[in-house]
Amino acid sequence: MALVMNLDPSKVELLMRLALLDDAANVNERMGALTAEIYVLDDEEVDICLDVNLWPESKGSPSVEALAKMLWLNVEWTASDSNPLFAWPEIGSLTQKAPEYFKMVLDAHRSQKPKN
Repeated sequence: MALVMNLDPSKVELLMRLALLDDAANVNERMGALTAEIYVLDDEEVDICLDVNLWPESKGSPSVEALAKMLWLNVEWTASDSNPLFAWPEIGSLTQKAPEYFKMVLDAHRSQKPKN
């Protein structure tokens, strides 16, 4: 019995997201990879839209490019600028671990003084 590889768009999207995670250097970039909008447009192209608040616009993804080459896909990169998940989006670029990141967010909120 021969195995059949059925690479439908949802599987290609998952592979691309996994490749983005491979290249993510910090919490922000991992959140960027997890929230990226990824569309397989046809059998020849995949569109990946990353939030510039989470993934630097100038940073590529060698893993995505390598995977796309194996799948014979062209990658179209686009960027969006959405509202940050928390008030200080740059904090996520300072740490590698989610608990440490969220502690920094909580500390930043605690340091805020209430408006009178």
